[in-house]
Amino acid sequence: MRTFLVAAVVCGAGAGAHLLTRGAAGGPGEAVAPAPVPPPAAPPRLVAHEWGTFTSFSGADGVAVGFSPNNTDLPQFVYFQENQLSKVNRLRVDGLVSMETPVIYFYADKETRASVKVDFPRGWITEWYPFAAGPPGAGQLAKPAGQSIRWDLKLTPGESAAFPRDRNDRDNHYYHARETAAAPLQVEVGEPDENGGNPELRGGTVVQREKFLFYRGVGAFPPPVTVRALGGDKVRVVNNSGGRVTGAVLVAVRGGTLGFRPVGDLDAGAEVAADLPAAGGTRAELAAFLVKELTAAGLYADEARAMVKSWDAAWFGEEGTRLLYLVPRSKTDELLPLTIDPKPAELVRVLVGRHDFLTPEQEASADATVARVRAAEAELNAARAELARLGRFAAEAQRAAANRLDAKAAPQK
Repeated sequence: MRTFLVAAVVCGAGAGAHLLTRGAAGGPGEAVAPAPVPPPAAPPRLVAHEWGTFTSFSGADGVAVGFSPNNTDLPQFVYFQENQLSKVNRLRVDGLVSMETPVIYFYADKETRASVKVDFPRGWITEWYPFAAGPPGAGQLAKPAGQSIRWDLKLTPGESAAFPRDRNDRDNHYYHARETAAAPLQVEVGEPDENGGNPELRGGTVVQREKFLFYRGVGAFPPPVTVRALGGDKVRVVNNSGGRVTGAVLVAVRGGTLGFRPVGDLDAGAEVAADLPAAGGTRAELAAFLVKELTAAGLYADEARAMVKSWDAAWFGEEGTRLLYLVPRSKTDELLPLTIDPKPAELVRVLVGRHDFLTPEQEASADATVARVRAAEAELNAARAELARLGRFAAEAQRAAANRLDAKAAPQK
């Protein structure tokens, strides 16, 4: 489903003049000297900052498995793959990591056009905004992982731009990412006649505006960091990323109470034993810790706050145990090669890994619950088989029995 928000395109025209000056004498036949050629205009100073999340899940053994992502938390104007190509199906069929809300901010000292391409060699792009070239659509489910997405955009620093919102959807966490000083950007989308869209736009252009480039996807690679739960609230954290991991913190949300414990930095290949945190921390304290780590990694303070605010409910509110950590920049560049033309004077990329895991105690509780469900299902199936012996009279017999039981259970007057 593709939804466009339409804005007007304002075009300006300018005229240039070529000037010649004569020699001092100015007489006929004298050579005309060209005017001094002004130096070329300095290229714009372009800065790009990106943040996003890799989410993964495992049992107590630390082996990553697929899971069900939150696939209903985006505004309706965001583009997304449907049916077999959706994030839900990708993650269920052959994905291990849910890539969530990478957003790319831009800063420039003048109006600037740029081309931005993200490659995902071990994954699929499933959502994005604004309109982009790629990813491929139908018929690509069986294709091995590997997709790309590209935007051709114009930055409009200083412009007071209106960005799209869904009606009656003003609290969506997507909008928190706009709370920065980044330059507004716009993408122009051609509307061909055969598209069947608004007749007034046929042969014209739709302009989509946003504060950032947004995309999501599903990865078919193992998470950079894993956690083995040993029981008794003890865990072992293993850094498989190939780089130094910073900002690692264990988070436990139990019965609505929050606890967190920083783990410290982990060198490539390092393992560390730690205890799960007891309750007692606050969301504000954990948010402050993460903002400090994100700014130390290169994000501006307002970008770091926007990221933490976007994921507050998920990171600090969802029941369970998880590890949050900063993915090494080298790993980010390996998994998500990013090309920007013109090349930015500064490029910062900060992805947060989120790994949720079950403890042995949680697995034992789940085993007992599933055993109860199976026993109940077996008893239900046996009872239905007994009623089925009455053949064509079974439905009426069941109805009459239900009426008698209801009458016995009713309070006596």
